[in-house]
Amino acid sequence: MIRRRWSIWLMAAAIAAPAAAAPPDAGWQACRAAPTRDCVFAEAIGRMRDDAPPGRDPQFAEWDSLLYLRLSEIAAAKKDRALFDEAKRSAEANQIADARRSALRWVAAAQAKAGFADDAARTLDDGDAGGFAAEEIALALARAGRPEDAVATEERLTSTEARLRALRRLAQATRDPAYLDRALALVRGLEDGYEQSALRPGLALAYAELGQVEQAVRVARTTAVSYHRAQALAAIAATTRDAALLVEARSFATGFDGRGNEDEVWAALARAEVVLGVLPGARLTLEAHIGQTPSRALAAVVGELAAAHWLGGDKVAAEKLIDQLLAGSWTIGEARAVLARRLIAAKRFDEARQVSFLADEITFDNLSAEIALKQAQARAFAEALQSADKIQHPARRSPTLAEIAALMPP
Repeated sequence: MIRRRWSIWLMAAAIAAPAAAAPPDAGWQACRAAPTRDCVFAEAIGRMRDDAPPGRDPQFAEWDSLLYLRLSEIAAAKKDRALFDEAKRSAEANQIADARRSALRWVAAAQAKAGFADDAARTLDDGDAGGFAAEEIALALARAGRPEDAVATEERLTSTEARLRALRRLAQATRDPAYLDRALALVRGLEDGYEQSALRPGLALAYAELGQVEQAVRVARTTAVSYHRAQALAAIAATTRDAALLVEARSFATGFDGRGNEDEVWAALARAEVVLGVLPGARLTLEAHIGQTPSRALAAVVGELAAAHWLGGDKVAAEKLIDQLLAGSWTIGEARAVLARRLIAAKRFDEARQVSFLADEITFDNLSAEIALKQAQARAFAEALQSADKIQHPARRSPTLAEIAALMPP
């Protein structure tokens, strides 16, 4: 969910300057004091329309061309077919064929998330396999008890990577390992042995996350390339908290051939050390392999290690760790975002905001949205709305209000 929101936000932010949230009017003040599902949805829709550039100035034409994004996110939260129809009309108004097809995919993906799988399939252009939208449609079909249709949709995806991602998501959503068995058969059918090996760690982890630990270990141990095997075993060790598997993983972390897989392997090993509480070992692993240009994979684990220190009571050590390992690197923002999300998960919202202030505007808004939704899930709706009002960009603010409304009782 968060990754998809990040993509939508990036698209919108690219063409519209951030705007500070407007001062609350009397109606919104009353809604915040005694929030209801209806008034919050009304505010979300009203703000979306009020955020339109004044006078439809031609220089903001691109804002109008992306209106379908805002409409689709709010429609998905509200499960509102009328809003989806408006979003579809907005997407279809694009005169450039490729842009129109992409826009319709976003609308279809949102329809599928709302549970309107058949509507979503009809939204796609004729002959369009659907791309990321097809993944969402397959998920919606599986959740609706239509596994055969879900598999048929997955089969129409045009790349092995997309099919595997869809099958993993189907397995996660339904808790059915049969989808992973299908994915494993797909991998075994590949002609390139190295490609087979590189895809196995993700499958091993997926089996472990479903509780199919024996199968996960079997997939890991039959992985051909030693460092892919190490990556797979480390991922399982982190999921199952099995220290013996971590030791086994380290024994295979050798033989790198320069194909660029080193960071993923060392990140998996360091993450397992963090999960298992071997914090000094995790730091040593990171220090040994982080290099002059840290990757996002390693930076994310720096954030996880910092979170372990912070949540363990040593905030100073957490802050120093990020600065010492990533100072001067653009990936320092990745570490801070991971740290903030761990704090959000622990419901330490004020501290998460403190960390998010050090991030860029896009990350700040996404983290503010996550805080608001976490509060709404805990039924702290007034606090959630206050958090949502801290979001600066309208492309994130209105959909977040709609998602809060969706969590409120009718």
